[in-house]
Amino acid sequence: MQWSKAKRRAEALFAPLLAGRVELRSTRYRRTHDAEGRGWLTIDGVEAWSFCTLRYYVEKNKLESGLRAANRAFDFRKQAERDDYYAAAEQAQAILERKGLVSKHFFESAVEDYPALSVAAALNSDNFVHRALAMLDRRLGHRRLATLALRTDEHPLVEGLYRFRCSVEHIRTPMEARSNKEMQLPSGRKQGRPPTRR
Repeated sequence: MQWSKAKRRAEALFAPLLAGRVELRSTRYRRTHDAEGRGWLTIDGVEAWSFCTLRYYVEKNKLESGLRAANRAFDFRKQAERDDYYAAAEQAQAILERKGLVSKHFFESAVEDYPALSVAAALNSDNFVHRALAMLDRRLGHRRLATLALRTDEHPLVEGLYRFRCSVEHIRTPMEARSNKEMQLPSGRKQGRPPTRR
């Protein structure tokens, strides 16, 4: 599917108050090897997260080399080293995905797949881009948004978009409600209604 169509379909699902404020972008650098590029997400015209393929490859190669050195698996042609050699590539990819450092292709594939997912499936997805897009989705209603419990190890992009959506929609997050309830005033009273004057 063409990027412009995938982008249009995903952005059509954004909540009305976010329309025009949040954009999904992608470009190719034609003079690079294989015309690699990057994707990015902007909020009010400011880049919020980048999915750069070149940066991903550099970091992945560094990490793979380190893992292969730690496992003493330098040559895939040697039977004894082959399994650890290839395992390093899979481990590096998983580590970088947890950090949110992924390629443009990963980003574009996630955006392309997103409209076919239900909100529940997107929220439970292992793909952090799906979870991030779910935070912007109009199908995620106010009541569910107000009671939504994020994962304890949630990706920073997902958490940031959750907070952004709640602030735009004027919804108090469970985290805010909990922290306000537990906040102590200097006199020892819990924050709440002010005392009545007599």
